[in-house]
Amino acid sequence: MSSAPDKSINLLIQQLSQLSGQWLIIADENWAQNVWSTINNTDRRSITVISNRIDIVKAAELADIDCHFSDFDFSAIPSASFDSVLYRVSKERATSHHVINQAAKVLKPKGTLLLAGEKNDGLKSYVKQAGKLFADPVNAEKNGKAYVASIVLNIAETQPLNDKNYQQLRSIQFSDDLCLQSKPGIFGWDKIDRGSAFLIDHLPQFLGQYKNAPQSLLDLGCGYGYIAYSASQFGFNRILATDNNAAALSAVQENLKSLKDIEWDVLATDAGDKIDEQFDTILCNPPFHSGFSVDDQLANKFLSQTNRLLNRSVQALFVVNIHFAPDWDGGCRRRIFRRLRAFLPRPGDAAVVLIGYLNFSASGEGRLNLTLRR
Repeated sequence: MSSAPDKSINLLIQQLSQLSGQWLIIADENWAQNVWSTINNTDRRSITVISNRIDIVKAAELADIDCHFSDFDFSAIPSASFDSVLYRVSKERATSHHVINQAAKVLKPKGTLLLAGEKNDGLKSYVKQAGKLFADPVNAEKNGKAYVASIVLNIAETQPLNDKNYQQLRSIQFSDDLCLQSKPGIFGWDKIDRGSAFLIDHLPQFLGQYKNAPQSLLDLGCGYGYIAYSASQFGFNRILATDNNAAALSAVQENLKSLKDIEWDVLATDAGDKIDEQFDTILCNPPFHSGFSVDDQLANKFLSQTNRLLNRSVQALFVVNIHFAPDWDGGCRRRIFRRLRAFLPRPGDAAVVLIGYLNFSASGEGRLNLTLRR
């Protein structure tokens, strides 16, 4: 099931007709790529977008909207330059606090911060904190399950909200011999994803299927780089790590610097769309969430790109979870075969090995399940 349109973002879009001047939209993964085409042409000329997602940037630019790709870096924006800032609050509290703090700097006096979200997102708490920072205590207005609040900048307090030094990478000691750089704004930023760990555990078995050891590796959807970094011990001489998230790219860049005698690169892409080379193997733990919603169509994007990015007669290794195969033991294997086969190249070109890690919370273990070849 694809994610439904975000009702909180729809509320923000509806507010545009009531605004004037120049507007800054802060757009993360909650913003659907097709939302920009719903904004009328006159309004688009008044909008600047900052997004941490390269796919969102591409979509906004196609709609002729000025857009900047960064990890919500406001340093290039002059102070007091916008009449309104629109923000659908994020999953991470540190991210939301950072954006609210920066909004106070870039808004003109009496400028407006529009916050939207649902109760479970912490929207009411953010509105209360922003109201105190802006010296404009207000309440959020409810519209169905979503809320929106309009907060006017009077005199910003000198004490900003605690964003836990949002923009700084920090060292995460995952084990005695594994310390990597990460930060808020990256999915699972302070833990090792169980699916990724399961993939690495099975990597020796996977690589053992090769007659000749693979030399090049693509980590598709790399996050902060756990898979790429961990796989570097298996003899690759070239690694490319790619993600659509600006924070992830800064982290993986830092984490791969310590690799010796390996050529490596980091590239911002939407599921590998900008990559023009092919690889001996691809490792991927595809996302299944878009913002606050589950979107199982994301895996299809990664599978279709894998078709294009693999060298001939080599393999890709995916780890997937229950959103991909919700009834594995109920005849799901045949449907997975059919679903994957559509993405494979010509006969003999490639193979996809699928690892299932289903219901870890229930079973406590994953299972290496099937190999698909054409």
